[in-house]
Amino acid sequence: MIVQILHFASLAILFLYISLMVFYWFHWTKTKQDRGVVPIKNAPSISVVIVGRNEAKNLMSCVDSIISNDYPKSQFEVLYIDDFSTDNSIEILKAINFENFNFFKLKDFIGDNKIINYKKTAIEFAVSKAIGDIILQTDADTIVGEKWILSHANKYSSDKINFITGPVLFKSGNSSLEEFQKYDFLATMGVTCAGINSGLHYMANGANMSYRKGISTKSNSNYASGDDMFLVQKIAKDHPNSIGFLKNKDAIVYTYPESTIKEFINQRLRWATKTKAYESPNMKYIVILIFVTNLLILSNIIAILFLKTDQLYFAISLVLFKLIVDSIFIKSIASFFEEKISAIEMFIALLKYPIYIVFIGVLSLFKNKYQWKSRIVK
Repeated sequence: MIVQILHFASLAILFLYISLMVFYWFHWTKTKQDRGVVPIKNAPSISVVIVGRNEAKNLMSCVDSIISNDYPKSQFEVLYIDDFSTDNSIEILKAINFENFNFFKLKDFIGDNKIINYKKTAIEFAVSKAIGDIILQTDADTIVGEKWILSHANKYSSDKINFITGPVLFKSGNSSLEEFQKYDFLATMGVTCAGINSGLHYMANGANMSYRKGISTKSNSNYASGDDMFLVQKIAKDHPNSIGFLKNKDAIVYTYPESTIKEFINQRLRWATKTKAYESPNMKYIVILIFVTNLLILSNIIAILFLKTDQLYFAISLVLFKLIVDSIFIKSIASFFEEKISAIEMFIALLKYPIYIVFIGVLSLFKNKYQWKSRIVK
């Protein structure tokens, strides 16, 4: 009887999961690509905001890629907020030679006061100093293309747009961990685009997002991260139908995957612990569905140890159905990024997914503090 209940529940939940993935795939493929960018006669002024902590090895290449953008130099500025770095970031920032570049130290703004959300505070400070009509955010460990600013600016030719999030991709790595993150992030980009353009839910990535300066960006978040997600959901609630996904190759921002298991787990815990604070019911339901789907698949695999051969066939069938659906979705997204896909590497990565989801999901329920950028945060 217990086995029958397990099988029925597994099939029912898998059906819901496959339906969701087909829905995502449909809306991802339905979303038209912006074919390049069109020069704007009356280019809006842009303030590029970067918050960095101990990013000495990355920040120079990041800033260089931004100031090299093919956008009127008089129409954009770069504001860098240093978040209590303990490396030589300040020395590097002082050496940057660009007329419209300014950097600030968060310490000069808040002193030695202990706060919960350093990055949120840094962004609010940057916005208060910004002179641009549009705030364009990225992270200090990114590389942008030469038409990145222009691709965002083009979107704001529509008066109804208040917020844009764009594509982000991890640079390919050599390790299996880095490859796993690449496939996982490809799927996340597809889900982000499909969710926004279907109106099902709203997600964003702080490494590539922009919004009008005059719009209210204050959220009630008490978390050390997740400001991108809380912000996009707030704007979607306050200003319906004003969110856009920039499906444009010129808008792609590249960043780096975590290089160690410890860093990877800390990053994913940081992302997972904030899901309970999402205002969007749809987001919560989908997170639960994904978790339960992977939990049931893992349970069926474990059940092979205690049941007959039929359980082996049943578990394999579940895994294969999920693998096929996930693979089709990821490959369709990879084609946009012109990212080469190894069928074997993707197969191996997707096999690990149930273990990863269940482990992070369970751990996030009990762990509310983690290490991030050499700082213990909640």
